[in-house]
Amino acid sequence: MSTIEWTVIIGGLTAIAWVNWYFFLAQAVTKNQAQNNAEHHPASRR
Repeated sequence: MSTIEWTVIIGGLTAIAWVNWYFFLAQAVTKNQAQNNAEHHPASRR
């Protein structure tokens, strides 16, 4: 395989990994941050 083919394969795998991270792991991190903020800053009662 040529260098160009390896570059395209690596680029494709990188893109797949980024999309999976963005849609799955980033959402989990955001949920954890929101939960931590809610625990540290309870809503004031009126």
